[in-house]
Amino acid sequence: MSENRIEIEPNEYTDHFIANTALIVSMRPDGEKNVMALDWKKMEEIDGYPVIRAQVAYSRYTYELLTKGINEFTINIPSNKIHNAISIAGSYSGRDTDKFERAGLETIPGEKIQVPTLKDCILNYECRIIDTSKSNLSSHHYFYGKILKAFVSKELI
Repeated sequence: MSENRIEIEPNEYTDHFIANTALIVSMRPDGEKNVMALDWKKMEEIDGYPVIRAQVAYSRYTYELLTKGINEFTINIPSNKIHNAISIAGSYSGRDTDKFERAGLETIPGEKIQVPTLKDCILNYECRIIDTSKSNLSSHHYFYGKILKAFVSKELI
């Protein structure tokens, strides 16, 4: 589906970003990747750059990968074709399950980062972590990813 998407400005199609559960992909230095369902996300601007803030619980394998793995992540809004991946990614741990295989997910190599995006998504964002912070109000950690590339499916246009 990589030929079925085009590059966009990060602030385009934000209504779809806001309204849909995302799949966040993170990766270990050895290349092992993980996918997690992500509801708590926000797009904002820091120092004039578009940024995605992802809130990840300390107990999640994704938290471990984002703090000890590759300093990057992708945010992917799935199309109806792979919408079931949200349930799979949210129900299993990447510590002991290959959620990509279980959900039948295919990847597209990152253009600006090492972490791949997902095929069959209406939106994809490649992000490099520029900051993190602890939340005093919840059991989640904030990861701020500068958006380096954003893509939309031609089906959404």
